[in-house]
Amino acid sequence: MTASSGTRDQWQPPRWPTSAEGAEAFRDWLGDPSQPLYALDLDLRGADLSGGPFVESWFSRSNLADTTLRGIELWAAHCEGTRFIRADLTDADLVRAVVRGASFVRATLVGANLRKADATDARFTEADLTRATLAGATFLRADFSRANLSDAVVESTSLLDAVLVDATVTGMRGTVRGPVEVVPGVKLDGSELEQWFGARGAAVSVLRTQSV
Repeated sequence: MTASSGTRDQWQPPRWPTSAEGAEAFRDWLGDPSQPLYALDLDLRGADLSGGPFVESWFSRSNLADTTLRGIELWAAHCEGTRFIRADLTDADLVRAVVRGASFVRATLVGANLRKADATDARFTEADLTRATLAGATFLRADFSRANLSDAVVESTSLLDAVLVDATVTGMRGTVRGPVEVVPGVKLDGSELEQWFGARGAAVSVLRTQSV
């Protein structure tokens, strides 16, 4: 998947980042939007980047806290360690994005697509992932404490050592791999994890690890 050059040529940030360095990075990129944006280690707060076509772009370790990113395209983007705290990522495209160690604490990810994303060690504490697509994604050691996963779709989704303490999973459906920490210090897998999901209104099957 790639964004067309025409789409990129026509896009402008609804609101620029407050910092001079952050705004400059976008202005430079808009001079040749056929290339990925390189916006690493920048303060991008204050921005509205909704609908931005950032396919395969780089936001590693940048600060996007409290930004508006509705419908943003981050397909295969690099967002390692990026701060999305309280950001609005409604309907965002994060397919194949690398968000290792990123923070989505209290972020809005309603309807977001994280298919095949790598979210190892990412934090989704109190995030709203209602109707999010998590199929094929890796959430190794990810923290979903008190997150809302209502009606989220999973499919061979890796929740290995992920934390779902006090998470809402009503309507969540599909298949996952565990074990998952459901109470502090307590991990469940297999049929016990399926029963945990079922008791909370989810229709989630747990895939068994095949012996070698």
